[in-house]
Amino acid sequence: MGLIGDLRYALRTLKRVPVFTATAVASLAVGIGSSTTVFSLVEAAMLRPPPFVEPDQLTLLTITRRSPSQTDQRLRWSWKQFQLLERSVQSFDGVASVSNNVLTVTGVDDPEPLPVEIVSSRYLTVMRAPLALGAGFTNGDRSGSSSSSEVVLGYDLWQRRFGGAQNAVGRTLHLNGVPLTVVGVAARGFTGISGLAQAWVPAVMAPQLSYRDYLTTNQNFIAVVGRLRQGVSINSARAELAVVGERIHAEQPSESNTRDDTFSATLATINDVRVDSVTRRALMLLTAAAAVLLLIACANVASLLLGRMAERRREIAIRLAVGAGRGRLIRQLLAESGVLATIGGFLGIGIAIWSMAAATIPASLARGRNFYGAVGEFAAPAMDWRVLGYAIAISAIALAICGLAPALQAARTDVIGDLKTGARRTYVGASLGLREIVVALQVALVIVLIVGCGLLLASYARLRGTPLGFNPDRLLTFMIRPSEVQYLPPAAPALIDRVLAEVGRASGVEAASVDGCAPLSTQCASAALRIVGRPSPPEGVPLAVRRHYVGPDHFKTLGVTVLRGRGITADDRAESRKIVVINQQAADRFWPNEDPIGRRIWFEGAPVIGSADSSAEIVGIVGNVAYQPLDERPIGPDFFTPYAQFTYSTRMVLVRTTGDPRTAVPAIARAVRAADPSLALFDVQAMTDRARQSWAKQSLQTGLFSLIAVIALCLAVTGLYGVTAFYVVSRTREIGIRLALGAPASRILGVSITQTVRLAIVGGIAGLLGAFVLARVMRATLYETSPFDPAVYVGAGAVLLAAFLIASYVPLRRALRVDPIQVLRSE
Repeated sequence: MGLIGDLRYALRTLKRVPVFTATAVASLAVGIGSSTTVFSLVEAAMLRPPPFVEPDQLTLLTITRRSPSQTDQRLRWSWKQFQLLERSVQSFDGVASVSNNVLTVTGVDDPEPLPVEIVSSRYLTVMRAPLALGAGFTNGDRSGSSSSSEVVLGYDLWQRRFGGAQNAVGRTLHLNGVPLTVVGVAARGFTGISGLAQAWVPAVMAPQLSYRDYLTTNQNFIAVVGRLRQGVSINSARAELAVVGERIHAEQPSESNTRDDTFSATLATINDVRVDSVTRRALMLLTAAAAVLLLIACANVASLLLGRMAERRREIAIRLAVGAGRGRLIRQLLAESGVLATIGGFLGIGIAIWSMAAATIPASLARGRNFYGAVGEFAAPAMDWRVLGYAIAISAIALAICGLAPALQAARTDVIGDLKTGARRTYVGASLGLREIVVALQVALVIVLIVGCGLLLASYARLRGTPLGFNPDRLLTFMIRPSEVQYLPPAAPALIDRVLAEVGRASGVEAASVDGCAPLSTQCASAALRIVGRPSPPEGVPLAVRRHYVGPDHFKTLGVTVLRGRGITADDRAESRKIVVINQQAADRFWPNEDPIGRRIWFEGAPVIGSADSSAEIVGIVGNVAYQPLDERPIGPDFFTPYAQFTYSTRMVLVRTTGDPRTAVPAIARAVRAADPSLALFDVQAMTDRARQSWAKQSLQTGLFSLIAVIALCLAVTGLYGVTAFYVVSRTREIGIRLALGAPASRILGVSITQTVRLAIVGGIAGLLGAFVLARVMRATLYETSPFDPAVYVGAGAVLLAAFLIASYVPLRRALRVDPIQVLRSE
C-alpha cells in the first residue's frame, strides 16, 4: 500500500474518533491561523516591497548631526543644500526633493483640501512614476520661469475633478488661488513616497503656493530621495555621502548649527525607514507571541496523539507481531498526522483571510513618529504569495512537530508486554514521560504568554488612566491652511479673528480657539526659551519648550483651569504689552521655588518676543495638558501667547460644541467659508477620536496579544485535561480497590491528580523563568509599568491555578464515581 493507501487508511481511522480529530484540527487551525495573521502584519509593514519600480534601489538621504550634548540626529535638507547635493553625488542615477503639504483646490464652489508633494523636477523620474496621461514636468528647477506653473494630477483627483477626461492635459487647476497647468496624470495607485499625495507641484512654485522662503531659508524641512546606480552598493554610497555631506554643510550650514556640532550625510533604504522602531518592536513581540501559540498548538496535538498512541498500544503491538515493519508503521502514523496538519492548515488559512478582512489597522500604526514622517506605509495585510508560503511552511513544521515524536514512540512499542496488558497498563512512576514533558512545556509557554499579556494590560490601563488635563468630549478639531503667501504673519491675526467670529456664531458652538496643534498630537511647535535675568544655557543645550499661539477662549474651549493669575483675553492685542501664560509643568521646572508671575521670558530666534528687549511677561498659570501622545512624555513645559500678537495663518481650530461635534461640521464649514471663501476644512476629527488614535497602537498590540494568550490558555487546559483524564482511566482499577478498602475521597483525589500537579509545578516554574526573560525584553514597550510587577505574576499564578482546576474537574468527578463492585467484578 502506497502513500494514497496510507492517506485513505488515515482518513478512515480519524473518522472513527471524531472528537479527537476535531480537537486536533481545531488546535492546529487556530495556531496556524493566528501565526499567519500576525505574519501578514509584519509582511505588509516590513517585508513587502513598496509599490515602486525597483524599490530596493530607492533610498532616503539625510544629514547627520553629532552634538557633544545629544545623541546623533538625522535631519532633512534645505533647498540650497539639496541643490549642492544634486550636483555633487555620483552614486545615484538621480536624487529629488520632496516635502508634504496640504493645498486648497480653489476657484470652485466647494474648496477642497488636497494633500500634495512639492517636488524637484526629477522626482517623477527618480521614482519612475508611471503616467496615465502626459509627460510630467517640462521645466527644470529654475525659479521664476512661467513654465514652472505646472501640476501633475493623481489618478483619483483626475477622475474626481476632470471626470477622467483624456483632454485634461493642458487644462487649469487652481491651488491656493494660483492657476497651474496640468501636464500629466499619474497612473492608478501611485501616491508618491508619502503614500498620501493626490498631486505634485514643482518646488520652484512653493514660494507662490505655500512658503515664501522655501527656496532661500536654511531650515531643514525637505526630504531627499535617491535612486542608486546599477552596481553601486549601499555602503559605497554611504561612504560618498559622508564626504559630500560634510562639504555641503560647510558651504550651506543648517539653521540648527552650533559650534561643536559635526555634520555629514547618510542614507537608508525606503523599506528600512517606513516603520518606526516602536512599531517594529511591537510587531516583533506579536510575532514571537504567535510563534509561541503555534508551538503550544503543536504541543497540544502531539499530546493528543501520544495519548491516542497509548490507547492503541495493543493494536500497534498486534500489527508489529504479524509482520508490519516499524518503518511502515511510522509512515502510517505520519500519514494520520499529515491529514490533521493539512486540514488544520487549510482552516488556518481561512481564519487568517477572515482575520485580515475583519481587522481594523489603526492609521497610527502606519505613520512613523520619527523624522522619516514623509514615508508612507504603502501596504495593508493581504493573502499574497509570501503569506501563503508562510502558512504552508508552518503547516509543514506543525506536521513535523506533531507527528514525528508520537510516531517514533509508537514504533518503539514493547510487543510482548503490550500484547499481555494492552490498554490496561498503568504508569505511576516518578519520571515524566514524553507526553508529560510536552504538557509541561505547554504550561510553561502559556505562563510566558500570560505574564506578557498581564504586563501589556497593566501598561495599557496606566496609559488610558493618564490624566489628559482637558475635556475631550464635545470638542471638534480641524485644520485650516490658507495660502501663507497671501496671509503672511502680519495679516494672519485678522484672518483668525474673522474665522473665530464666524465659527462662534454658528449653530451648536459654545466656544472656539486656535492653536498650532491639537492635544495628543505630534505637530506642536517648539522654541528655545530664554529667561530674563538668567544666564543663557551652554551653546547647543537649548531649553526647549512648546509654544502655542492661541485665542482668548482657548482654556475655556479645552476645559482647562486657570490656576493662578489670568488667562488670555480679547484685550491682548498686537499693540498691547506682550504677555504669556504658562502651564504648571513650566512653573515647576523653571521656577521651582519662586513665583513665576511677573517674570519675563523670550524665545531665541522668534519673530516676536525674540530678544530680552522685546520680552513677554508671565501673567498666569494653567493646568497641564497632554499635548504629545501619552507614551511620549505627554506633559511638558507649555507657553501660550495671544495669536493677536503673532501667529501663522495655518492653524488647528478647536471648537467646543453643545452636542455631538460631528453634527456641527456643516454649519462650521459654512462659517469658515464666510470668513474666506477659499478656505477648506481638513483633518476634521472629534477630539475623542484623536484620543483613541493616540493609543491605537497600544490597543491593537494589547488586544492581539491578549487574544493569543487566551487561545493558548484554552489549549493548555485541553492538554492538562487530557493528561488528567488519561491517568484517571489508567488507574481505574487502583481507584476501585482503594474505594473498596474505604479510602477517603481526599486520598482518591490525590491519587488522581498527583501527576497533573507535578506537571503544573514543573511547567509553572519553567514558565516563570521564561517570563522573567520576556519581561526584560518588553521593558521598552511598557508604559509606566515595571516588567517585574508583582501583581502581574500573582495574577499569572492565579490564572494557572484556575486552568488547573478547570482541566481537572471532569476527570476528578469521574474518579469519585468509580464503582468498586464493577471494577472488582471485571477482575
